[in-house]
Amino acid sequence: MSEQTLITVKDLSVSFDGTPAVKNISFTVQAGKVLALVGESGSGKSVTARSLLGLSGGTVTASTLDICGHDARSLSDRAWQKIRGNTLSLILQDALMALDPLRPVGREINDGLKEHTALKSAERKQRVLEVLKSVRMPEPDVRAKQRSTELSGGMRQRALIAQALVGNPQVVIADEATTALDSQLTALVLSQLRALKQQGRGILMISHDLAQVAHLADDIAVMRHGEIVESGPTQQILEHPQHDYTRKLLRAVPSSVPRFTALSDLGAEETTSPARKIQDSEQHSPALSVKDLSKSFGKHLAVSSVSFELPRGKTLGIVGESGSGKTTTARMVLGLEKPDSGTVELLGERFSPSTASQRQNLREQMGAIYQNPLGSFDPRYTVGQLLTDALSRGKSKRASEYRKPITQLLEQVELSADLLARNPRELSGGQRQRLAIARALAPKPSVLVLDEPVSALDVSIQATVLDLLDRIQLETGTSYLFISHDLSVIEHMSDTVAVMHQGKLIEHGDTASIFGSPQREYTQKLLSAMPRLR
Repeated sequence: MSEQTLITVKDLSVSFDGTPAVKNISFTVQAGKVLALVGESGSGKSVTARSLLGLSGGTVTASTLDICGHDARSLSDRAWQKIRGNTLSLILQDALMALDPLRPVGREINDGLKEHTALKSAERKQRVLEVLKSVRMPEPDVRAKQRSTELSGGMRQRALIAQALVGNPQVVIADEATTALDSQLTALVLSQLRALKQQGRGILMISHDLAQVAHLADDIAVMRHGEIVESGPTQQILEHPQHDYTRKLLRAVPSSVPRFTALSDLGAEETTSPARKIQDSEQHSPALSVKDLSKSFGKHLAVSSVSFELPRGKTLGIVGESGSGKTTTARMVLGLEKPDSGTVELLGERFSPSTASQRQNLREQMGAIYQNPLGSFDPRYTVGQLLTDALSRGKSKRASEYRKPITQLLEQVELSADLLARNPRELSGGQRQRLAIARALAPKPSVLVLDEPVSALDVSIQATVLDLLDRIQLETGTSYLFISHDLSVIEHMSDTVAVMHQGKLIEHGDTASIFGSPQREYTQKLLSAMPRLR
């Protein structure tokens, strides 16, 4: 396979209003090879990628910035337009946002051919169908006429990859192209990237998921604070990391050993925690009991006869593909969606279906934490006001009355009281998720429903949030209904696991059994698509 160097970067720096975001980094991208840039948010990965496309928006300097034979330091806007999508293309993270919801995907893909080729209309249409077939789009002639909102998540991601490939680029940049995708969609995208590598294209892979990087990348460059702190062959970086920051990233990858197996190593203080007392005295009384829940939207049966129990002080993980019914089930459990049939019991009492007034006495016993906490916060409130509102049940807004419990909540989630006057928009992603946890804990709930609570976080921040949830459960005995597409997170956090497929709960058991010896073919397929670090 060719070792031709397609991109050469030496001493690249990018700054915004004088503030450096990337500092004197150097690397190469070769034909038929994958270079992975890894690091946390703010490390400079995406800014680096966009500088290769002339889209950084900042001041770019470099001693060498060669893009497939073009000196990118002096390209005109028109020259950049010829390179983007033709020589170099980009696959983004969010297909729903990247594709125009008002236009058929075939027309969007066709636009690249109009820009970069002299093909006639009929030839362009044929090329669009060819590239859709190449990414294994089902019924490509039908899908080409549909808008992105009419496609499933997997089809949208295929369309986005097809759009990036239609100009036959020499280099493809994949910028967090699998973030928030379930294991099977992730496997699909990785297989597409592997096929591009085998075709001899160069790939720059940007990711915070080291397990995915391990299975695809030839080389890794680790970025931190705008600098490359370590680089080299993938096996060398993963097995013999030299930099403390690289070792920190590797330690943060969720362990395949369920965290509850290590509880026997805890000290005497932990063994008498509320969680342990609950498990001993009320182990036969579930915190949550779900019986035969079903829900349809028009002709679509979203959830069909789902039943499970969540013991007190334990974690039940729910996994499945996008569209499997996980979130609809969670919304019915929370009383946000009325089931067509079936019941939800909370602490032995009927919770749903029921009226809001009937649920009032139980409402505080159930809390929720979502993937995007910022969207659930009142944008007018500061951190202190949000927690005051949660503690007062919306009745009082005088923070002075709740100073002590607010301080205790912040300490519980390891946040500083210095943040009280800030708006959540001013917080980092990890701080916002900790704030969401603090708000959910304010009423002292017995059950927390966590719907993708860490999927938008970097691996190291994810690890600290998972450790925090672990400790809170041990201290308070709160039960968790944990929903995630990330199988490694579910494996690490859950006592038991429920697998959903096409609205049905098809397999349910203890975590070690589900992950070690799955019985259903679908579960086996789901787990086989799960990337592991080693």
